[in-house]
Amino acid sequence: MLLKGATGAVSAVQCRMELVRPHEKQAEVVAHILDDVIRIPGTNLRFGIDPILGLIPVIGDILTVFCGAFIVLTARRLGVSSAELARMTYHQLLNGAIGAIPVAGDIYSFGFKSHAKNSALLVRTVKQGEGRACPMVAPSLKLADVGLVSALTAPVALLAGLIGWWFWKRNMSLISFLFS
Repeated sequence: MLLKGATGAVSAVQCRMELVRPHEKQAEVVAHILDDVIRIPGTNLRFGIDPILGLIPVIGDILTVFCGAFIVLTARRLGVSSAELARMTYHQLLNGAIGAIPVAGDIYSFGFKSHAKNSALLVRTVKQGEGRACPMVAPSLKLADVGLVSALTAPVALLAGLIGWWFWKRNMSLISFLFS
């Protein structure tokens, strides 16, 4: 099926990809904010609010996991395979669990950039669909999608919170290192 556009005939697949791209861009923006929105002057080093939020004991690490879940939810919405969703969840797990370790976890978050990796997986999957008869469209968000991503994200957030709480109860946080 061909649709007429301003530049002539456009395939229906391309039109569907045009519907998908804004969602893909939203995921890229979230990843950019979380992982590399701030550039250290005079260097090529960048970081985002993930390692900054990670400085807040317990809550900061849980927040970054839930913020990163937006990218996973977008991937689920766009039909990314279960294998890729599992890989994205693994990145979230590493970022949440290791990121909850005071100081070392924040350094890890600074370098690992799990959200950028997840966004890149999403973009790569969508682009691979462009060359074929791409079945991807931008369907409305379903309760099942939210449920699945919540089921994947909640244990990761809980683990990050428990690790952060364990360190906090033992008075091992950046705050205690700086002010004790």
